[in-house]
Amino acid sequence: MSVYLYNLIFSLTGTNVNVGQFQQYPTTLPPSPSISNVSCAWFAYSSPTPPPGLGSYFQVVTQALTSSQWGNPQSNANSLTVDPGDYLMMRVCCADSNVSNYQLRFTGVFGRGTSQELPPGASNLQSPLVMSSASAPNSTLPRAVIDVDGSSVLNWPGPISADGSWVIWLGEVVSAPADAANDYTLNVGASVYVGANAPALGNLFTFGNDPKMHVTGIGRKRKVA
Repeated sequence: MSVYLYNLIFSLTGTNVNVGQFQQYPTTLPPSPSISNVSCAWFAYSSPTPPPGLGSYFQVVTQALTSSQWGNPQSNANSLTVDPGDYLMMRVCCADSNVSNYQLRFTGVFGRGTSQELPPGASNLQSPLVMSSASAPNSTLPRAVIDVDGSSVLNWPGPISADGSWVIWLGEVVSAPADAANDYTLNVGASVYVGANAPALGNLFTFGNDPKMHVTGIGRKRKVA
């Protein structure tokens, strides 16, 4: 079992905001790469003890992650290879001085990422995650859409105060029918509302990215029916 974190960093200053782009993965990694300074990256959990809140279902995390427990960053320009039974998290953070006034909504859509015919042995399963929750932990329905908050912008969650981040568990990776190996695209969106001291550009901003992953047919077998 492995745990992977998809890490994204944004700012409402600079040029990225003009094109809805998160901070990009650096051409050369900084001397001490971490979830605080490397964006558009998958990080692997490196601590021997499970991370807080580890579970097979989607849930919001309300405490800051410990940066030293995450390493081995991999650019999202390459497809992340995971096994059934691995776990996925996502973190969005911002170092702007005004971040305490930001409210953010996650949106994500999984799909196979191709309109071509299925290769031999592949499955038409559209997501490697399932619709399990704390109250219904045994669902086998695929979770193709991730949406944290469907209410008005004033009710979107603010950041974790310790590091200006928003963190969610995406859940456990499941195997496709017949243990098929599948490739997926995850279209990630972050909508940001600035409740006070908004920049001149406005008070509502959106960012997007589309990491890819390859789920093998091997690992702990929790299948979608």
